[in-house]
Amino acid sequence: MADGKRDSFFVQHLYDLAERARRYGSPVFTDFMTTKELSLFLNHKKSFLDVRVATWGGHEDCAHKMGGFFPADYDVAPDSCVFPIQCLCVEAVNVKFAKEISHRDYLGAILNLGIERSMIGDIRISNHTAYVFCNEEFVPFLINGLVLVRRTSVRCRIVENLEEIPAQEYEIRECSVASLRLDNIVAAMIHSARGKAAQLISQGNVLADYEERTSNSYRCKDNTPITIKGYGKYKLFVKEEQTRKGKQKVTIYKYK
Repeated sequence: MADGKRDSFFVQHLYDLAERARRYGSPVFTDFMTTKELSLFLNHKKSFLDVRVATWGGHEDCAHKMGGFFPADYDVAPDSCVFPIQCLCVEAVNVKFAKEISHRDYLGAILNLGIERSMIGDIRISNHTAYVFCNEEFVPFLINGLVLVRRTSVRCRIVENLEEIPAQEYEIRECSVASLRLDNIVAAMIHSARGKAAQLISQGNVLADYEERTSNSYRCKDNTPITIKGYGKYKLFVKEEQTRKGKQKVTIYKYK
């Protein structure tokens, strides 16, 4: 299916969910959204009449989020337990013999059980432990079915206390750029020449502030989230000072 048609179907799905929340007076939720879907959700949220909208991924600074539609008089906090999200702790049964397990390993093991990617949110890894945010409907299935990841025996349990969940980890890098043009920023993020960055932008492979940007001259701002297809998710922080040669100092956070 072409991207334009897929986007149209998704937007129509959002309006259907909003109408269901309005008509029946109860919350309705999307699955975990891709970055592009989140962009569409945010771009249309003011068009959903007579409902309130919110997003939540299960914990502070989650990249993958669900969208929620609520009746106009519904009191919802963005980090409330209303969203059908649970966090599972996936631990090695014997840490002594555990292999180094990556995000891809955990996700692959889960998808091999037959669960769709849209049912799984962020996966945070700390030592030999992963914290998996998922649609609560699949929690019993995962607890019983996820027993092996990269030839390492694991066990799952529900995280009852959110304070147990580690903060999102990043690769952090300080650098300087000629300007805050998007092509400069993308080039710095992926360690490439501006020509490669410009190609990615023109092909629609870069989302900045949750919107697809196809102009190299788009000016990035402080705290801008940027997703580069094939390279990952980033956050840009702009410092107040410049270098002696007049370049802008920035800090780049890459999601691990």
